[in-house]
Amino acid sequence: MTEGSLATLYHKYELRDSQVSEFTRQILNGLKYLHDQKVVHRDIKCANILVHASGSVKLADFGLAKATEMNAARTSIGSAFWMAPEVVNPKPQALYRIGRGKLPPVPQSLSSNARDFILKCLQKYPEDRPSAEELLGHPFVSKPPTTGFASPLFNDK
Repeated sequence: MTEGSLATLYHKYELRDSQVSEFTRQILNGLKYLHDQKVVHRDIKCANILVHASGSVKLADFGLAKATEMNAARTSIGSAFWMAPEVVNPKPQALYRIGRGKLPPVPQSLSSNARDFILKCLQKYPEDRPSAEELLGHPFVSKPPTTGFASPLFNDK
């Protein structure tokens, strides 16, 4: 039974750090698999990540996916707010920096591992951003999941 998209869950629940960590780990494993197969999804966003009641996630909507060499996939296809900044604007600038002149604030309420993970993903230059495989080794997602981590999320309907 699919519970819905990750976008729906974000609007419906306040996710705990441990839940976000586990969802992120599963998404990265899916991306690593795709990248190992030389497939680029090109439309990764919360609405395209389905969450099962057990807490397992699946990547969805492969309509824009492309089999390619990873470094060749820089065409402007996908959801603009979720694209890599250098795809939307060929200059290596983050979208937030374009509009605001600085990086978005990372909430102080997050764990230090979560904050560090986010900051690594927000690197200005693509070559400075870690790959899905590299991110899987980050402490934020490398810890084992909590048993039944999703059950409190789905019990309060």
